[in-house]
Amino acid sequence: MVNQSSTVSDPSAHAVAFEEFAVSLFRFTRTIRSTSTLWVQLPGGLKRSDVTILRTLSHHGECRPSSIAEVMGVGPSVISRQLVALGEQELVVRRRDPVDGRAELIALTPVGRERLDAMREAYVAGMQEQFTDWDEAKVRAAAALLEEISDHIAPALGRDSARATNQLNDKEPA
Repeated sequence: MVNQSSTVSDPSAHAVAFEEFAVSLFRFTRTIRSTSTLWVQLPGGLKRSDVTILRTLSHHGECRPSSIAEVMGVGPSVISRQLVALGEQELVVRRRDPVDGRAELIALTPVGRERLDAMREAYVAGMQEQFTDWDEAKVRAAAALLEEISDHIAPALGRDSARATNQLNDKEPA
């Protein structure tokens, strides 16, 4: 473990600390990716990408597919295919944008909200089962640290920070 009193004035200690951070971050992302099979076991059988779309709509309300694609960091064609599948399951509904009749707006349906809420409740309960030794302060501190890490990494991906992309409704639709 790196001595916490090390500062940037000691470049070798700083580099070693970042090596440890990189290894830990890589392990964390591998662990998260390996939990993808758990999503299938949750109520509703939603995939991670489905959940991201439904959460975006739940959080920001009705929006254009291009805005959803921007939040997810994928191309519009990817979102288009997913929206077709979610529409067939009656989880989202499409309508013409009254401002621009060539565009469409996507909204979460009541069925979509129910499925998303059931998944969220099951996922949170599963997390609580895995972290029984964490108190509320530790959980909040971990959440804040993960947000901070995301805010540092997002610009390298050509995206605004996670907090900035949460301002979807404040942006002019693309």
